[in-house]
Amino acid sequence: MSFDNRVSEQQPTLEQLDRWCEQALSSASPEIRSEAERRLRYFFPTFSETLAEVSESHGFSSGQARVMAVFHSIKGPAESAKLMTWFLHQSSQVFSITYVVKRLRTLVLNHLNVMDDEQKTDLRVSLFAAIQDKFAELPGFLIDDITRTLALVVMFTWFDLPESKGVIDRILEMGSTSDSHEILALQMMRSFVEEFNKELPPKYISKQRRVVVTFRDKQLKSIFEHGLRAMRTAIGGGLDKRAMLSQALLVQRDCLGFDFIGLAPDEASDEAVAIQIPSTWKDLIQVEGFLDAYFEGYAHCGPPLSSQFVEVLVLVASIRRSFYTEAVRIGFVKRMSAGIAEILAGGVGLDDVDNYHHVCRLLARFRCIHTLVEIEDAPVYRALLVAAAAFTATGLGLWEWSANSVAPLLTFWAKVAAAHDGRDSSAEACGDVIAATLPRVVGQHVRAMVEATARVAGGDSLGDSPLENTDALLENMALAGSIARAAYAASAAAVLALARAMAGEYHALLNGAAGADAVAACEAQLAWPVYAVAQCIGARQPYRAQPDDDRADADMFAAALELDHVARQRLQRGVGGAPSEALELAVLHLLHSFRATYIGEQGYKAAAVYARLAELVGLRDAGHVLALVVDRLLFNLRTWPPPSPVVHRTLQLFHDLSVGYVSVRQVARLDAAAALLAAHADFRFLGAVDAFKPRALYYAGLARILFSAPDAAPPAFAAFVRPWARLIDDLALMSDAQLAADHVRPGLLRLLRDLRGFLSAVSSKGHYALFFAWISAAQRMRLVHRCVAMAADGCVQIAALKFMAEFVFNRTQRLNFDVASPNGVLIFREASRAVCAYGGRVLEERGAAVRDVYKDRYKGVAVCFTILARLIAGKYVAIGVMPLYGDPALERAYSVAVELLKQFPVPDVIAYPKLGRATTALLEVLLARPNIDLVPLDDAAYEHVMRVCVEAFDHAETAVSSSACGVIDAVLTAAIEGEESEIAKLVRARAADVTTYLLRAMLNIVLFEDRPNDWSFSRPLFCLILLDTQFALQYTSQIVQYQPPERREELINALKDLLSSTEFVLTTTNRDRFTQALTQYRREVAAKNLILMVPTSQTLGAPVDIMASAGAIAADEGEAAMAD
Repeated sequence: MSFDNRVSEQQPTLEQLDRWCEQALSSASPEIRSEAERRLRYFFPTFSETLAEVSESHGFSSGQARVMAVFHSIKGPAESAKLMTWFLHQSSQVFSITYVVKRLRTLVLNHLNVMDDEQKTDLRVSLFAAIQDKFAELPGFLIDDITRTLALVVMFTWFDLPESKGVIDRILEMGSTSDSHEILALQMMRSFVEEFNKELPPKYISKQRRVVVTFRDKQLKSIFEHGLRAMRTAIGGGLDKRAMLSQALLVQRDCLGFDFIGLAPDEASDEAVAIQIPSTWKDLIQVEGFLDAYFEGYAHCGPPLSSQFVEVLVLVASIRRSFYTEAVRIGFVKRMSAGIAEILAGGVGLDDVDNYHHVCRLLARFRCIHTLVEIEDAPVYRALLVAAAAFTATGLGLWEWSANSVAPLLTFWAKVAAAHDGRDSSAEACGDVIAATLPRVVGQHVRAMVEATARVAGGDSLGDSPLENTDALLENMALAGSIARAAYAASAAAVLALARAMAGEYHALLNGAAGADAVAACEAQLAWPVYAVAQCIGARQPYRAQPDDDRADADMFAAALELDHVARQRLQRGVGGAPSEALELAVLHLLHSFRATYIGEQGYKAAAVYARLAELVGLRDAGHVLALVVDRLLFNLRTWPPPSPVVHRTLQLFHDLSVGYVSVRQVARLDAAAALLAAHADFRFLGAVDAFKPRALYYAGLARILFSAPDAAPPAFAAFVRPWARLIDDLALMSDAQLAADHVRPGLLRLLRDLRGFLSAVSSKGHYALFFAWISAAQRMRLVHRCVAMAADGCVQIAALKFMAEFVFNRTQRLNFDVASPNGVLIFREASRAVCAYGGRVLEERGAAVRDVYKDRYKGVAVCFTILARLIAGKYVAIGVMPLYGDPALERAYSVAVELLKQFPVPDVIAYPKLGRATTALLEVLLARPNIDLVPLDDAAYEHVMRVCVEAFDHAETAVSSSACGVIDAVLTAAIEGEESEIAKLVRARAADVTTYLLRAMLNIVLFEDRPNDWSFSRPLFCLILLDTQFALQYTSQIVQYQPPERREELINALKDLLSSTEFVLTTTNRDRFTQALTQYRREVAAKNLILMVPTSQTLGAPVDIMASAGAIAADEGEAAMAD
């Protein structure tokens, strides 16, 4: 093995190391950063660098892995860790400590197990001493980083070294020395809890969980207890104790937030998940006055401490109900309710935004976990509800101040509403309070949002409009809808009254000839009652709904339609400026909710709603409502420009109507649908050139509607495509120069994209046959080929190629023609002609400079590869017979594809993900049996393909690396099975370089990396070992030779089991056995944490023979050591 030793063997000075660390982390120059990193890697190796990092300059010429150069005194991880801890103790620079702790953590994570017990102990002691010596001078985040590394050492030596379990006790004892040491101890305990609660990579999970369970059962309680004692000590200590108090609360927060059952929930989630705290903690929590300290601390300590008290209370309120006995739970719920009610009623600390937000969370979480049935008859329950009602009335109006607090408030009332029987509130404790409060909450929320929107529109608020965050808007309104359904008569009346009142203001505004700004502001506010109506209707539960509720829905729906009708009339009269985007989106959401509730695929029968709608607005049944929905969608498409969210939401609703089995047939029967199919191009958004996705949604929906009645499909299709046929015929008469004119180009792009969108929804053989017959008639495909040849306009070329890619795509087996049909061959010829035309032009201009290599070259090449891949994978063309009757289409397409493959640099497969996906997808089908015999693969092409595949191993998408493995497997399998074939000759001719290169790359991945697609790598690796078993044994032995002696014997046994698992003869059984053996090897190295170290210049050991017995090898090494 060779290595690069470009760094001096001289011991660097502390100043040099500090300077390199600062350069590596802060320099603006990539060259300086890279050089500093290289130097630091030499002195502080982690032995975790990948072989790709140290082998990048080696190509096919070498069968050896490059050895990384390291400092001469570093023989392994122990020496590197010793040098790092020395530097940690000596340096006082933030950059230096940040860098070295990061390196040390990586080394500990991967290679701590190769150290002996004494070295592990020294590392643990050194890290602990560094924390004690430097805690006064280092910032807190560095103390956290060092402590987390110490926690890793403790975790990985928990069962091996009894002293490791005593580290927690030492930290607890250290706190008694002084207040500053107590703060440090609490900070270290926080870091330990967070590190033990942190999910490590999958290969460490099994060992980590065993340690974490022991830590949870043996140590976590004592840490929480220490935090409790520190908090109680510090509460009355004044300003001098605030830092200690803060750390004590943070320790309790982290302990209570520990992953007690191993689910590792998302930290960003605020889901109401009960904390599964162990029963052994009862003596700490189920004590008299436990909650008093938190409520008193909140009341007497100002922010930010007060908000930390509430954070802990939120977690305490989340403890599972079964943790308490019934008597204790009643006392706990009463005290928590009383404490919350006192805060809410007195407004204690609520002028601070953090306090306010966490109190809202406390209210919601407490009600989510505890049903409060224990105290329904107690006065404190009524006090809590009354205080919460008053607090909510104020809080809902504070949206600008604390926008994220609205959801917890609504969640509290949604949980209350879920247990409330709105039809008989007299039978429920505090039913009168709940029945009166729920409608008020709904109305207050909607009015608060209206007022907030008005303030934003008037410039009186610095915040963004609540209408801009659509996700939060819909989430909060969904909660409001759930609340409304629990007291629906009063809630619906409140929403209806608000809608009618605002409608009256809107009418007065329009009649008063108000300015455009005033109209826009009013319409933005009107969006809220429309959203409220939509969510109330959407929250309907069929099994609970009553006719009165459905009539209330009809009243609200009719009122919202009246508002929309007035807004549309305003637009038609040209009064008041542009339409309101917010109001349009709200109306679309209303139509979506009503359709999903009353016209959905389940076809809920609700006669009451239609009877009432017939009285109010003349909508007698679902068909009339659906006609109104379609008319409204068409109005939007005629009115709004394409970039608008209104167009996107309109098309999405149109798409939803078209994909439903029932709804698409209902829509197809409408007169509006017939008119739409007859004049489908008369919409404003279709005038845009660049908006492909809206056009695709639109024409895909039209295709589904068109083909929803199979019997009427041929004449309806002919009428539908007639405008396209006229346009194509007109364009066909133009010369190439006229076709390339600026005023013609937009029409070409629109046509090609519309055809592609329409074709994407054609899913049956009969419907595709209609389209194929039409596009093939009158040489209409000739226009597509002329577009492909328009070298001056890359956009038109790409649009034509993408249409061709959709045209040849055997989606849902729609291209499976009859045996006697020539259509498959005709399609192949058309596609081959397009690929050859575009690819030939690219090859002719291979040396020409381009402004954007992806847009001007790779994008089109990727689409060409996709076309060919779909042609071959579709299996509707008898490709093998084409050369027999002299059809040149196949040979030309394959030749162009191979030449294009050879043109782009191999690293670009990774640099451009779409190119990588298309390339490997093509190669996978192009080089599969028996197709590989038809591919003109020469020596240069073979080498390039193999390089591309190796480069694709590191692609960001696992599917691409799996495809690359499939390509190599197919090529090598063909070479092994067909010994006299051309591909076999190629493989044999390049066995010394290409095969060993592939085998080395595969072994590096299998040995040094943890990939999710080991199955994919096992298939070509089997073939490579079959072709060169000797090199495989030599290379693996070479890698093992550079591993620490402590790891070598187990590694040899694991590799021996892998390489002797089956006979290397190409059969399906042998392949499967090898794949199973590789899976077992993965399990074994993960269980034993056998993470291989990259070979370095100082870690060469005695030669090994993998296939010899491990015991003999160990004995030989012992004798060699004694001889030395």
